[in-house]
Amino acid sequence: MADELSALHGEVWRVEGGDEPEVRGPGAMAVRLGKPHNTHPHHFDLVFLADRDRPETAVPDCVVGIDGGDHDPVRRGVEVWAATTGVSLIELVAHNGRFAGHLDPRDPDGMPGWHAIHGGMVGWGTGDRYHAVQDWLVRNPLPPALAPALGGDLGRDQLVGVKALFGSGGGEETAEVRVNGEPHPAASAALAALDWPRVAAGHAYARTFVLLVRRER
Repeated sequence: MADELSALHGEVWRVEGGDEPEVRGPGAMAVRLGKPHNTHPHHFDLVFLADRDRPETAVPDCVVGIDGGDHDPVRRGVEVWAATTGVSLIELVAHNGRFAGHLDPRDPDGMPGWHAIHGGMVGWGTGDRYHAVQDWLVRNPLPPALAPALGGDLGRDQLVGVKALFGSGGGEETAEVRVNGEPHPAASAALAALDWPRVAAGHAYARTFVLLVRRER
């Protein structure tokens, strides 16, 4: 985690904290392990803090190992997390557009009623069409498509993390939306109902992350 965030950020992140280690970045930024909610050996709950001394700046999310190829599943999962969630949260502090894009509440690609930061859109898989879901995601903005299912009450009016993971392979489909680390059944069902490509051979998956910074007033 520290190596990946250092490479993306261009600043040093390091493991510190003694008995309860955390990955600390410039200023007061930190990433901590959260309470485990899943027994899968390659699933890790994480909490990002824009200010490690202010619990209200915490944004929960998770890392899931990604199998395939010669890469360690956990390392590959961390790479995808950093390129989607990590860049959004670094951009929250940097606020210069270098790491992720900003969306106005009235932007047609954004989340109605929210100022948002949209992280990367990362795809992976196997076979000739492994990039099909990522390509679809780039062309079809998720925030407005998921907004009706997410509804107006997301638990708080600032710093709401929305993760989407979806794709198919081996005769199975995955469509998961998590809000601040917790599964959101209605939004997950809405994601499953969208017309993203289902591959007949191989596997194709994509993940993205949107940080809802604050509700419009």
